[in-house]
Amino acid sequence: MPATLYILLPVLCAASLSDWKHRKISNSLLLPSFMIALLVNFFTFGINGLLSSLLGASVGFALLIVPYLFGGIGAGDVKYLMVIGSFGGLQLVIYSFLLGAITGGIISTGILIYNLKSKNKIHALPYGIPLSLGTVIYLVLQYL
Repeated sequence: MPATLYILLPVLCAASLSDWKHRKISNSLLLPSFMIALLVNFFTFGINGLLSSLLGASVGFALLIVPYLFGGIGAGDVKYLMVIGSFGGLQLVIYSFLLGAITGGIISTGILIYNLKSKNKIHALPYGIPLSLGTVIYLVLQYL
């Protein structure tokens, strides 16, 4: 597994915890993580690593900007997928997005069933959590 992905794992945990507790993924986590991803990829893989990071971040932005513009997700989720893409490039960001959407759908179905049976309703799912789970699922399938 590339060195950048070892750095990504604590970022996934911190972002998920922050999104769960505060319904927000802070720029104070995302900006340094993005810069670290760019630097580590550049110093590990040269200009190709930097370009891969920038492509991954750009695709992450492109995948979530429309849902953000329509109010479906927050800006932190868009920036978070950009950070994931900056760590692992194009392939990681696409699979993280797809597996995150599937995971989010499964969790949302569980929430719907729970809400039908419970007086305590869950009104929203912080999308950073499915994105993190989708990323971890991909990494486990790819590298184990």
